Amino acid sequence: MLERLRYYAPYAWRFAVTRDAGPLICGLAVTDRCNLCCRECHVSNTGKGDLTYAHAMEIMRSAYERGCRELYFTGGEPMLWRCGDYGLEDLVRAARVIGYFHIHVYTNGTLGLDTSADLVWVSVDGLAGTYAVRRGDHFDEVVGAICEPNHPPVAIIYTVDRFTAPGIEHFLRWVRRVHLPVVGVMVYFHTPYYGKDELFLEAVERSEVIDKLLELKLEGLPVMNSRAGLKALASGRWTRRMPIALVDDAEGESVCCRASDAVCPDCGYGPCTELWAAQRLKPSAVAALVRYV
Repeated sequence: MLERLRYYAPYAWRFAVTRDAGPLICGLAVTDRCNLCCRECHVSNTGKGDLTYAHAMEIMRSAYERGCRELYFTGGEPMLWRCGDYGLEDLVRAARVIGYFHIHVYTNGTLGLDTSADLVWVSVDGLAGTYAVRRGDHFDEVVGAICEPNHPPVAIIYTVDRFTAPGIEHFLRWVRRVHLPVVGVMVYFHTPYYGKDELFLEAVERSEVIDKLLELKLEGLPVMNSRAGLKALASGRWTRRMPIALVDDAEGESVCCRASDAVCPDCGYGPCTELWAAQRLKPSAVAALVRYV
């Protein structure tokens, strides 16, 4: 804990006051392979290939030397990653040895949640009927995995689009009613990586959903996004390309995300607005960052 305080105290000054903080968060897209074929996803199974174990280790060490202390694994489906005898858990253990403070895994949850990471983010975009249309008939399987004991804390990612927006309130009320053992639900909005499609919500429509989310959060439903972060998503007035975050895949490194700059105006990536709001010392965003990072 003392080591973390020694690191974060000067970093927080550079981040919030002088605004010249370097990277803190490193993401590794270890594979683009996925065992699902989700309606909204165009970035999996594209043939980019996997990171090798040696390449992943090189990225993690380099990012640590550049100042990163937060690490996450994503894909594709990172639980599918293999390199010879190595699996994802070998990378998680290696990251601990390197010295990362927190390690997160982003997964669809269909392959279980067996990891020693600090937090697992599971994508669940609705109740069983909506989920089946979007991701296939795996809702009970994923919920069962979340309810299993002996895995790290779990948080849910719910991506809102024209198809899933009507179900967000029902989903949040269900999570609370059944006491689903999760930290909460982080809301993203559909980002049109390959152009606007039938799932895309225009700014006015997105704002209407966010107004409802703010009401539901005030009611005590498990929305992880801060009020400040949600309001930034609604207004669109937040800085794109947050240099605090890097992400690497088999083709190289990107800042913030792997999409082109053309996508930035319509970005719906909730965590970015959380970082932006925290940098401006918005109390709700600072509190959320301290709690969930």
